[in-house]
Amino acid sequence: MNGWNMNGWHSSILPWSRISHYDNAVDDATFRRLILDNFTSLSVQAPCTQLNVVEQIAERSQVPIPVESLAECLEEKVLPRGRAVFGRPGDEFDQIAKNYQNMRWWLTEKGLNMAITAPLHERLAARLNDIKELSPQERGFAFESFLDAVFAAFGLSPRKSFRLVGEQIDGSFEIDHNTYLVEAKWQKSPIGDRDLESFAGVVRRKATWARGLFISYSGFSEDGLRAFGQGEKSIICLTGDELHDIFAYNLSLIEVLNLKARRAAETVEIFVPLRELFDI
Repeated sequence: MNGWNMNGWHSSILPWSRISHYDNAVDDATFRRLILDNFTSLSVQAPCTQLNVVEQIAERSQVPIPVESLAECLEEKVLPRGRAVFGRPGDEFDQIAKNYQNMRWWLTEKGLNMAITAPLHERLAARLNDIKELSPQERGFAFESFLDAVFAAFGLSPRKSFRLVGEQIDGSFEIDHNTYLVEAKWQKSPIGDRDLESFAGVVRRKATWARGLFISYSGFSEDGLRAFGQGEKSIICLTGDELHDIFAYNLSLIEVLNLKARRAAETVEIFVPLRELFDI
C-alpha cells in the first residue's frame, strides 16, 4: 500500500471511530505531524457552520493542515453559539464526522478529506469486483494492492511485499501480536500442493511464532490439499469466494482468520471453509 498503514501503531491505539484507514494515503511521519502531534486552540465566532469549524482548524492549527475536499453537507448545520476548539485536530474532525451518517475523514498527499462514504464492506466488494475486469497481467499487482488495503482497513498493520535472499513474501500483517506472512495468487486454476509446500517451507524458516496465510482467488484443489497433508500448523488458507462472503455478510476479517487458525489447531486442516465456520 502506498499510503499510511499504521506501521508505527495499531489501530486500536487511535481514539477515533470515523477515520478511514482504507483511504489514508500519507506516510506515518506526515500523519503524526499533522494529526497526532498537532494542536489547535481557537474560537469560531457565531453564527458558523461545521464547514467553517473544519476550515478554521485546518488553517489555524499549530501545523496548518492542507485541505483537499470537504463534504457539502458540512455547510447545512448552523451553530448559533459558535464553537470553541482545544486539542488535537483529529479529535475535532472525528467529533464533527459523528454528526453525519457514514461520514469519514482521512488524509492524502493533497490534504484533509471529509465525505459521506459507502459502508466499508460495500466499497471493498466493489473494488474486488473491479479487479475481475482487469487483464490477467494487471490482476496480480492489483490483487496484492487490494489485499494490503483490506489489511489496513481492518487495522492489521500490513507491510507490503518484501524480498529476502532466494525468496519473496507478498506481505505480512499482525493479529494479536501474531505475525502472518502472506502469499497471494490470482490465477485460473486452483492452487495445488507444490505452491502450498513452497510457502509452508518459507514460513517454517522464519521465527517460531510466524504463521502464514495463503490467499488464492481460485481456491485450492482437493488433491493439492490432500497431497500436502494434514498436520501442517504453520499456514491457513483463504479463497476468493471467502473474501466475497466476508464483504457480503459484513464479517470481520480478524474473526475469520482467528477462527480458521483455531480450527486448524483443533483439526490439523489448513483449509476449513468460511461457510462451515459461520454456518452460512
